[in-house]
This record gives sequence, C-alpha cells and structure tokens, in this order.
Amino acid sequence: MAVAITPKWTQHTGLTQSTEGSVATWVVTFQLDGDDSIHVSIPIPLSGPPTHREAQQRALKTLQVFLTDAVEATTKLRFPN
Repeated sequence: MAVAITPKWTQHTGLTQSTEGSVATWVVTFQLDGDDSIHVSIPIPLSGPPTHREAQQRALKTLQVFLTDAVEATTKLRFPN
C-alpha cells in the first residue's frame, strides 16, 4: 500500500519556560493517506525550536521514530483466540 505524508500546518502556539529561558512552542500536523484505506492527521506538539522550519524538521523526526516503533509494535500484536 502506498502512503503519502503531507505537512498540513505548523502553528506557533506561544512560549514556555525551560532551563534555557523562554522557548517557542509549536504544533506541527501531518496528514497520512493510504490508498483508499487509512486517512489520519497526526498533530505533534513540541517546544524549543526557534523557527517554523526547525519545528517542522524536529516534528518530522519525531513522526519517523513513532512510525518505526508502530511498525515494530504490529509485529508483536497477537489477538486472543
């Protein structure tokens, strides 16, 4: 099954305090679409990146790790008899 991943939007949601002082907070949302099957939006909240582009790049890395872990989890899933 082919899957398309598209960044839908990146929203600066404010500032939060960290050990480095005030840092930007973001929500980056990706749209995942499979061939006539699964269609889902995944919002990824994060804090720290100072720019729109850096927030997108960090969120994409988070999404990649999540999807890799999800594939591994499916190999361990067993349905009861």
